[in-house]
Amino acid sequence: MTKQIVSKLLVVGLFFAIFSNAMVVIADESRLPLGAPAGGERLIFTKSISPENIGSYVAGKLKHSIESSGKVTIEQANLKDVESVAITVFDQPRNTWDASLSAKSDVAIAKGDCVLIGLWVRGESLSKQGEVIEGDGSVVEVVFEKRSSPHTKSVQYLVETTPGNQWKHVWVRCLSKEDYAAGECGVGLQIGYSPQRIEIAGLEVWKYPAGTDLESLPMSPRSYAGRELDAPWRIEADARIEKHRKCDLKLSVVDASGNPLSGQPVSIRQTKHAFRFGTAASVGMIGRTDSDATKYRAVLKELFNVVTIENGLKWEFWDKKTSKEHDQVLSAIDWCNEQDVDVRGHVLVWPAQKNSPKWITSLYNDPVALKQVVNTHIREMGYATRGRVTEWDVLNETFDNREFEEHLGPECFSEFFQVTEGVLPDTDLYYNDYAGLVRAGVNTYHKDHFEMTIQRLIDEGAPIDGIGIQGHFGEILTPPHRIVRELDRWGKFGKKIMITEFDIGVSDQKLMADFTRDFLTSCFSHPDVDGVVTWGFWAGSHWRPDSALYDREWNLTPFGEAWVGLTNQKWKTNLDTTLDDSGSTSHRVFKGDYQITVGDHTWEVEANEDHDVTLTLPMVD
Repeated sequence: MTKQIVSKLLVVGLFFAIFSNAMVVIADESRLPLGAPAGGERLIFTKSISPENIGSYVAGKLKHSIESSGKVTIEQANLKDVESVAITVFDQPRNTWDASLSAKSDVAIAKGDCVLIGLWVRGESLSKQGEVIEGDGSVVEVVFEKRSSPHTKSVQYLVETTPGNQWKHVWVRCLSKEDYAAGECGVGLQIGYSPQRIEIAGLEVWKYPAGTDLESLPMSPRSYAGRELDAPWRIEADARIEKHRKCDLKLSVVDASGNPLSGQPVSIRQTKHAFRFGTAASVGMIGRTDSDATKYRAVLKELFNVVTIENGLKWEFWDKKTSKEHDQVLSAIDWCNEQDVDVRGHVLVWPAQKNSPKWITSLYNDPVALKQVVNTHIREMGYATRGRVTEWDVLNETFDNREFEEHLGPECFSEFFQVTEGVLPDTDLYYNDYAGLVRAGVNTYHKDHFEMTIQRLIDEGAPIDGIGIQGHFGEILTPPHRIVRELDRWGKFGKKIMITEFDIGVSDQKLMADFTRDFLTSCFSHPDVDGVVTWGFWAGSHWRPDSALYDREWNLTPFGEAWVGLTNQKWKTNLDTTLDDSGSTSHRVFKGDYQITVGDHTWEVEANEDHDVTLTLPMVD
């Protein structure tokens, strides 16, 4: 073949690759047709993905099977005779890593090197009886991590498979967070979410030297189902909002003699939501006098009607503080109350040493003394905040904080609620945990434990008024339809539901904004949800500065624009109208508090249900 013919063929081939959006592939027989870009080195040599060549881990007596599927065909990529491995879990795992596949590195990698992982995956969700759940896919979490403690993860990426057991190709890229010798790191495929079957094929892992533009490597976009503006779930959510978050308000205005006024302009301004949109707040920022603190207080008053004291009321912090510092905490609470902002107390009992005073372990061999000390702390905080705090997280995160239960017995949790009620009979009492809505809305053992704990408290007669569900989302987001499904799960207990600690840790700002919009919409539409509290709002005082509503210069972030756009605009009723011939005007409004102004006179009106109200102008001297 002549050089000219070869040249022409190469040009034609390159044109075809660009035209079909295929990636340019270097000549390497080990690469699959959807191979990695040129310039990389295989981090993992394994070409055959079979039970003999891929590691697996299944915890304890978890019922499962691991098998080779032999040669499979992936029609989307015109791939034939591709080896795959399947793992099926029939029970509910305790942790996501309790059922996993893995492949270790065959060469060393340096901190800052780029890693590219590619794989095909398909799967099905199973019921507890082992039957396929139609219309639902499965999930696998792809991680690149250190293979020993502390299992440092350079990336976590959740793959949701396509319903109908269809193959899906995924690219995941990251920077290695550490230096690793050969065998010290690798790819993990965690499937310990719920009963399901996962099949993996075509796994390839490449490394690219430091200095490679990470953005030049392919990456399957992070997203979530239902993100589209025309997604069907939005129609249902809007209908629920109309039904549960709005009411009819009829205003009639008469003069001092009882005669109706007609044709008069009326201003209707909502001053406060009935639904609770809140934030965690810093005692220091509320108490300081500098310009940032002044702005902080102004924004807090404008956007929020409930505040959680972020750290000041936690036992570990309170125990270390002086009486003067205690007064500063209480002064911050009083300031919130003066601004008509409710306060949540967080948290009375976090039942383990790591979140309690360090000296608490000295009482572990004396249950009587331990119980007395815990109860004394509850009473101290209760008396200090009585009349100042509308609700308390009595108990927090028992799934992985169990030391008090081990030393005091399982009934101690209910007793904590009973002691609290004795001090704070008019305060709503909550159990708070972090499992309820995360992990893509797929069931986990933690969620089962959360549910069992609530049921146990109810069965034991604990005076529990509400369920606090945290919402710290990482890169793994939960689709709106599953958020609603999860809220249904917690709503069955007939208690108030508060989303107590909402924020999002994703690097894609547009994704963050869209998920904020959809998460708030899902929660606001659900009849059992009482409110949503974001865990801070200013980057200068936030545990996740990139997840704040405002950056350090007080500019709204995309997250903040989504929050404010809904809570202070779309879901707020502000209108100007005119009284009709009968001196009345009627409107469908969002529930809450209102200022009604006619002429020079203003009334305060509460509209939390369908309401007819007659307003009388005062007699003019």
